[in-house]
Amino acid sequence: MPDLKSLLEVQLYMGKLKALEIKSREEQQHVELKKLRGEINQGRAAFEKLKETYSGLKNRLKSKEMSAAWSREQADSLGQKLYSGAIINIKEIETNSKKLESLRSAVSQIEDEILEMMEEKDELRARLADIAASITHKTEAYRKMKKLLLTRQQQAKSELDKYQDQINRLIEQLEPRLWSMYQEMQKKLPDPLARVEKETCMGCRMGITYGELRLLKQGEGLVHCGNCGRILYWEGQK
Repeated sequence: MPDLKSLLEVQLYMGKLKALEIKSREEQQHVELKKLRGEINQGRAAFEKLKETYSGLKNRLKSKEMSAAWSREQADSLGQKLYSGAIINIKEIETNSKKLESLRSAVSQIEDEILEMMEEKDELRARLADIAASITHKTEAYRKMKKLLLTRQQQAKSELDKYQDQINRLIEQLEPRLWSMYQEMQKKLPDPLARVEKETCMGCRMGITYGELRLLKQGEGLVHCGNCGRILYWEGQK
């Protein structure tokens, strides 16, 4: 009687091997990991863009502060001339008084603009800090997830190797003709060997005939399901 029990073990291990290979491929394309990596890349791009805005604002702020300092110096110098009596011509006094007023107004306006820019600078700096913290957090989460995934992949590889070794060991024990027949049937049918439970072929879930059951009980040669063509295996076979 052909060793169908060993063949069934081969089939079961091959099923486990296939399931493990599918799981391993799915983990290699881990959706959450890809999503997290995408968020990190988006965060870095947003950080760089905001950093450019922040840098530009700092340069404009520096320019405004220099402009305010220059206007303030001009106003102080002109005010000193006016109030020290260095200018005595009435028309010149009036002209310079208007100029002083204009300078002081310009200084006041620039200082207001500087305050607004400083507030904006603080807001941008806070946003940069938030984005940086988010990137750091997500990067750490990505590393942990990646490490866990690599560990799982290594474990899966170990299991794959173990299953393959067991399959190879069992195949060596099979009759070459039986294994060759099984492989040919495998091209047309998934799991060509089917258990018989309660007089039912578990491959196609159809009942087997009395004649097929009798042949199984006799344990002489291979018995095929009359419905799906699979090789039948009954636990009671000798």
